Amino acid sequence: MVGMSKAAYDQGWQNKWDDMKKYGPFSRHIRRILKNIIRPLDISSTLDVGCGQGSLLTELKEEFPHLEPFGIDISKAAVELARQRVPDGQFWVMDIAQETLHIKCDLVICSEVLEHVPDDNLALRNLQEMTGKYLVISTPQGRMREFEKQVGHVRNYAPGELVRKLEASGFDVVSVVEWGFPFYSPLYREFLELTGSKGTTGEFGHVRKLISRFIYLLFLLNSSRHGDEIFVLARPNKRQSF
Repeated sequence: MVGMSKAAYDQGWQNKWDDMKKYGPFSRHIRRILKNIIRPLDISSTLDVGCGQGSLLTELKEEFPHLEPFGIDISKAAVELARQRVPDGQFWVMDIAQETLHIKCDLVICSEVLEHVPDDNLALRNLQEMTGKYLVISTPQGRMREFEKQVGHVRNYAPGELVRKLEASGFDVVSVVEWGFPFYSPLYREFLELTGSKGTTGEFGHVRKLISRFIYLLFLLNSSRHGDEIFVLARPNKRQSF
């Protein structure tokens, strides 16, 4: 399967996804859970793989001002936005399935990316090359909806599949969080499937921000032990080379 083209990602970041990432309830919870995972870690640099317009790095810098920020994305438009929002960061346009940076960061984050990458095994090996201490991944698992295919998903992981692939790619898995039942998945995802995810992109006005805030608060009731959104904290095991 093939995901979206680079041009399609550029178009999405130019006129559809910015407010969704900033105000959307799902995106906000992704950042909340990632920060919960990151807080105990001893790190001084972070690389956001698939950084988009920089919303995650912006929040990380607010809470962890000592972190040296780096970011890569397949979209030139996204990287340009990220450079504006995180002026002290270093950013590159890059396809994680094709190449790596010749640097290692204490923390590498790959959030909502692997489901878009046809060769995720190669992407994981490239991530391993850039990970100094820790890797954190978030990605969906379970049944893929049609609206997810339309935004470039080529897979949703089966339970346990991502952990097995990480271990085969030279990582030791430290912890796993499964989140989202029942209000995000299946209820919210089924709603997006029925509506074709209408109303989630473009500019958010006052009413949409209020609705998003309500859904965000509702999502606080989701289980953190069961759900179709998986977060994995791993570290390079140093025993495997490619």
